[in-house]
Amino acid sequence: MFLPQVNGIATSLSNQARILGELGHNILIFTPKLDGIKRERFKAKNVTVVHLPTVPALIYTEFKFGVFGLPRVIQYLTKFKPDIIHLHSPFTIGMDAVMAAKIFKKPLVGTVHIYFTNSDYLRFVKYKLAVKLLDKVSQSYLNFLYSQCNMVLSPSKILASELNKNGFKRQVSYLPNGIDLNQPKHLSVKAKEALKKKYGLKEKVVLHFGRLSYEKNVDQLIKAFHILAKNHRDISLLIIGDGPAKKSLIKLTKKLGLEKEIIFTGFIDHQYLLSSGLLGLGGVFATASAMENNPMAVLEAMSFGLPIVGVKQAGLIELVSSNGFLVKPGDTRGLARKIEQIVYDVKTADQMKEKSLELIKQYSVEKTVNKLLGFYKDLI
Repeated sequence: MFLPQVNGIATSLSNQARILGELGHNILIFTPKLDGIKRERFKAKNVTVVHLPTVPALIYTEFKFGVFGLPRVIQYLTKFKPDIIHLHSPFTIGMDAVMAAKIFKKPLVGTVHIYFTNSDYLRFVKYKLAVKLLDKVSQSYLNFLYSQCNMVLSPSKILASELNKNGFKRQVSYLPNGIDLNQPKHLSVKAKEALKKKYGLKEKVVLHFGRLSYEKNVDQLIKAFHILAKNHRDISLLIIGDGPAKKSLIKLTKKLGLEKEIIFTGFIDHQYLLSSGLLGLGGVFATASAMENNPMAVLEAMSFGLPIVGVKQAGLIELVSSNGFLVKPGDTRGLARKIEQIVYDVKTADQMKEKSLELIKQYSVEKTVNKLLGFYKDLI
């Protein structure tokens, strides 16, 4: 997972690589070849990206599995002479990293970004017995892979704790994702009104952005908004992003008669999304996803001072306290009530906005990279 793919992991890694390069470190990134994605490629000082041969992953269009990449990895690493090898994927390229670390006798760091045994990732499996079997196999495989590492990291304290409890052979340490806090965050009243007019938005705006995949439960957010829209005619739901669930979400929107209230922008370039101030249109960021660890979308929403409404599970528990509300998974009515409470109570919204801006400071990419460098130096 790396740019030009659009997801939280790709964004987090590109942020880390950019800052490491600016500090004078040399970074070599191995990632699947993604010729089918017509977006600008990642470029940064002292960073080289090497694309490996691939086959389709058959899960999402933009996901690929690297295959037969080890010879190329060895070829590049022989010249590069790394001090550290760091894997961010438990799949085929992750195994290339394990082999390369053994061949070059270098310390290996592994980051567990996603716990793939989460039931939301297995929701496509119809039979409970199959889910249990997949869960057991996944846990065994992940434990084996990350036991090959000299250090294991996780962007979520809760995930790190869960992995440690589930018998991971290596102690899992915490390293949160980092975001760029230097982007412009304020829109003038005139600019805000112009953007609202462009997208056909009403006075109040609920914001959701990110990859539109099935495990993100955006359908539940739409159902919650439907409850809210019955009582309020001055509110819109702005959904920014694209993904495999988009068609079914648009179909649900039409079924509920919310074509004018729910706006789908489709894909918007991530850098433009941040620099344009578009995220500042929202009065609240809302998500119904129950499997987030340290979500970049939530961190970026907080950097714009947005209150957060989400699900009381996984990493959101770490991010949302006095800056928003959390409800039980699947509680669409509760989600609707909490969004309403923020959007229609100026005092509550202002207090939560200030808290989001205060809490986000600990997630600056400069701070997280500094901590990462400390881990690297300890291993070297």
